[in-house]
Amino acid sequence: GEGADPKKPQCRKAKDLRKERRQQKEQRRQDGEALTSPNPASNQPKNLEEFIADSLPDDALHRLEVRLVPVNFEDPDFMASYEESVALYARYQMSVHGDTPCECDEKQICFLSLSPSLQAETSPDGPEVGYGSFHQQYWLDGRIVAVGVIDILPNCVSSVYLYYHPDFASLSLGSYSALRSLFLMHLCLENKMDNTLPSDLLCPETYMWMPIEKCIPRLETSTYARLSEDPQAGDANALKDLSRALVLHRRTVMPYAAYARKRKGSSDEKEVEHYASLVGQTCAERILLYRA
Repeated sequence: GEGADPKKPQCRKAKDLRKERRQQKEQRRQDGEALTSPNPASNQPKNLEEFIADSLPDDALHRLEVRLVPVNFEDPDFMASYEESVALYARYQMSVHGDTPCECDEKQICFLSLSPSLQAETSPDGPEVGYGSFHQQYWLDGRIVAVGVIDILPNCVSSVYLYYHPDFASLSLGSYSALRSLFLMHLCLENKMDNTLPSDLLCPETYMWMPIEKCIPRLETSTYARLSEDPQAGDANALKDLSRALVLHRRTVMPYAAYARKRKGSSDEKEVEHYASLVGQTCAERILLYRA
């Protein structure tokens, strides 16, 4: 014979053909992903500021709105939502704290809403909303799901209470409201607003209160930061002398040193020392630790 026809494709093994088809299929898949995949940056998880500050798209399934309403029975916004807020408070108290309906009457609501001797007022150099008691209402899809009762004062913001709809307990609305308050304080500091209220943060290592203005740069660098500027500072309230911790033994208050001398049987020093190290020296000398 004349051999293979040079005009026809060369015969190849079935194994090689299958391998080539797999490679072509993989290449087409990668090309398709390159055309349809979004910007890699958009796949990064959002931080707290983005979750709070970013507006929802027009086609979002749910809508969250936060309203700050003054506690004033002559204020139309407060009165328009008053009955719904009262019903929400009663539902929360009965479901979460086991209160009876009688304990959730309007007298309890009034006590919760108005701080004693706190009167609403405005100041030229104060916040636009003025000072006084407010309801920070969280509206989800047109209904109130949580209410934070707060007092805005010249030198601080006091969080009095928060109640929420039990059906939304999984949303951790209490934590969200606290984080939102921290975020708003951060914005005020960034914008250097004249009505910024002074705030302090607790150093997680020295347990000393530090001005938030000095803490922000550290927290922007790392989510965990030692806030104290003194590298030599330690926990000022760390346990130093276990013998001075107070215990209640046989209806008698005594320092641990005296109790240890009276005690019979195995020593509980490690257990008491662990307790005292958790509460600190000051509290260990003020709190009575019961010992049988």
